[in-house]
Amino acid sequence: MANFDILIREKILLDGTERGADYTHTISNVNYVDNRILNAPSGSEITIFSFSDINGAGTFVTSSLKYARISNYSSTVPVNLKVSSSTEELNFSIAAKGSFMLSTTDITGSVSDFTYDDIVSIKVEPSGSSAQIEYYIATT
Repeated sequence: MANFDILIREKILLDGTERGADYTHTISNVNYVDNRILNAPSGSEITIFSFSDINGAGTFVTSSLKYARISNYSSTVPVNLKVSSSTEELNFSIAAKGSFMLSTTDITGSVSDFTYDDIVSIKVEPSGSSAQIEYYIATT
């Protein structure tokens, strides 16, 4: 098992003044990482990874997720990120060059008739032409 270090750096020179912040966090006991860059063709919906009680190809144990990042490498095309539970689906737009991060598969809450449980899959769908997607995931 190893320590997994996260560093998020924000930096800007605004009106002659440099501003920014560094956020660091260490996750201990990580024993597996997976990293992949893939092409999502125009008009496609691709499952990039899933969660279950059993490991498998592209499937991680639900309770083991400690960190996941999905980045859109496209410089012009946003992608629709579909976060699905066993009963519902939430959609998030990842702008060109943007990222989305998760630290758990737990999603709780409800709005009107919409209720959510643990995440079971993460899918991407380019908005327009194809997009290049990277994911990085760390589990225990």
